[in-house]
Amino acid sequence: MPRLGVVTVGQAPRSDITPHMASMIGESVELLEAGALDNMTKAELAAMAPVDDEVRLATRLADGSQIVISHNKTVPLVQKRIAELNQKGVDLILIMCTGHFPTFESKVLVLEAQKIVDHALEAVLGPERTLGVFVPLAEQAKGIAANLKHITPNVVTVSASPYQDVEGLNRAAVEMANLKPDLVVLHCMGYREEHRRIMSRALNIPSMVANSMVARTIRELLTGMEAE
Repeated sequence: MPRLGVVTVGQAPRSDITPHMASMIGESVELLEAGALDNMTKAELAAMAPVDDEVRLATRLADGSQIVISHNKTVPLVQKRIAELNQKGVDLILIMCTGHFPTFESKVLVLEAQKIVDHALEAVLGPERTLGVFVPLAEQAKGIAANLKHITPNVVTVSASPYQDVEGLNRAAVEMANLKPDLVVLHCMGYREEHRRIMSRALNIPSMVANSMVARTIRELLTGMEAE
């Protein structure tokens, strides 16, 4: 049975994401989860807060609450979890975050959710089209739009935390619909198919969900190993 190591920038287990991904990847794959913020005290978690104009990441703690952390402070913690998963003998590692990261040291392949999602967008969207992007934090919008400019100069963003209530998601969907994109992407691993269904009430256009795309890619990569 192939073993998939999953690193979240928050705390493991991610009960809001991994069950959905596991159902898409298949029962014949064993998932080992690790979180960059695992076993941290309240004081240590508070110290992860971004300062000034640091790049921000929105993620989830084990108790289900949202936390906003510094990207720079998170990178070495992610590398530590990757090293631990290598020691446990996983066959593949996923960074379960759509933020940009440096190249990590690892004996096995490390998949970055961001690269999978953005390359898929590039494959289906021309520069004449308008791309709508849902992001968890308003502060992330400018950076994500800039990162996607190579696909199309027409990027519109709406902030909608995947950890908020249905009413907030509905408002975000209506706001996005008014911007008239040709395609929308739920650009955070915290978004689920459930969120797409909620937003489809206002948006009847092609859409992508980051964690669904990533799960399907992993299934493709590990299918050959299931037969061993």
